[in-house]
Amino acid sequence: MSIVFAIGILLVVGYLGGRLARKVKIPEVTGYIIAGILIGPSCFHLIPKIILEEELNWVVDIALGVIAFAIGGSLDIKRIGKLGKNVLLITLLQGIGAFVFVTFSILLLSPYISKIVNFQGSILPFALVMGAIGTATAPAATLAVMNELKAKGPLTTTALAVVALDDALAIIIFGICNATALSSTSGSLTHLKAISIPFIEIVGSLALGIAFGFLLRLISGYIRSAAGFLIMSLGIICVVSGIAIFLKLSLLLANMVSGFIIINGLKRDQRFISVLDNFTPPLYAAFFALSGTYLRVGTLIKVGLLGLVFIVARAVGKIAGASIGGVVSGAPVAVKKYLGLTLLPQAGVAIGLVLIAYENPGFKVYGDMMINIILASIAVNEIIGPLATVFAIRHAGEAEIKVK
Repeated sequence: MSIVFAIGILLVVGYLGGRLARKVKIPEVTGYIIAGILIGPSCFHLIPKIILEEELNWVVDIALGVIAFAIGGSLDIKRIGKLGKNVLLITLLQGIGAFVFVTFSILLLSPYISKIVNFQGSILPFALVMGAIGTATAPAATLAVMNELKAKGPLTTTALAVVALDDALAIIIFGICNATALSSTSGSLTHLKAISIPFIEIVGSLALGIAFGFLLRLISGYIRSAAGFLIMSLGIICVVSGIAIFLKLSLLLANMVSGFIIINGLKRDQRFISVLDNFTPPLYAAFFALSGTYLRVGTLIKVGLLGLVFIVARAVGKIAGASIGGVVSGAPVAVKKYLGLTLLPQAGVAIGLVLIAYENPGFKVYGDMMINIILASIAVNEIIGPLATVFAIRHAGEAEIKVK
């Protein structure tokens, strides 16, 4: 089977899955993932496994680069500054809350996990990475609900700010944890190298992103058309991602920093970010459908308890962290009580992070289990999350129209 044919299947089936999802009132991303499950090895096996896992990696890399670049482009310093320190504190505490609860919950289940994967070594690296992935939130689902309700008020404003910042926090926490996990699972490394690898990866990724972010700013004055901005945005994203992969840096962090540099320049040029809207629909359909093909029904049954623990621990961590952040920062009562419920959805960044962790040689024994847990969590949270957001907005009294 040719790669071109495989991409065609991903796009067509992904689109149909998204359309069906909209008809039954669930997020499109869930439809994409379900479509991928159906065409993957667990069901109809329409695309050979070797093509899915070895020859379509570039789809994942480009999608992750675009997602990270867009996240960086949403981090406008002036807009964030207007929101105040309260939002930054709440974002930090809800992220740490999810990270801590998920990490410790997995550590408590060490004997159970060791039995599933038949591995007697330390699961701390696995727990740290899963905790980092648990911090990620999907802003699209929360934003869609708020638009539907025409919500306005302190809870709505704070929630939108937190979900915009949260993925950036998740990428940073994951970068540290994944690099630390990689060094700790490489038995031949000295203690000095084990400490220096995470530092080098993060600093190198920051430097790479800054360099190409400034390069885009320099050439922006010579671009005259939307097509030109789209070409240059995608070109730089691919170059940055390629260099990051070659140098074993974080393509997520590097691209996020590039987008951040662009949006916070003197010209504050939104065009490099906004033109990607014309490119992302087919890319995301293929990316999420491809992600769905990684799900293994047999493994999902085995990790059912662990998946449930991950979902619950993440929810408790985010709700508790947001509440504590609201209390410490002196936020309005509605924010303290209901903000955590608006932070449950998961999607693109979580999938991207787990696919990156999947490539970590030290996690080979955990690979299928990790992906199944995260895909199950996304499917559940992309359905429950919007419902929880509706509940929060309505009880906070910020919904201008009734929910249909």
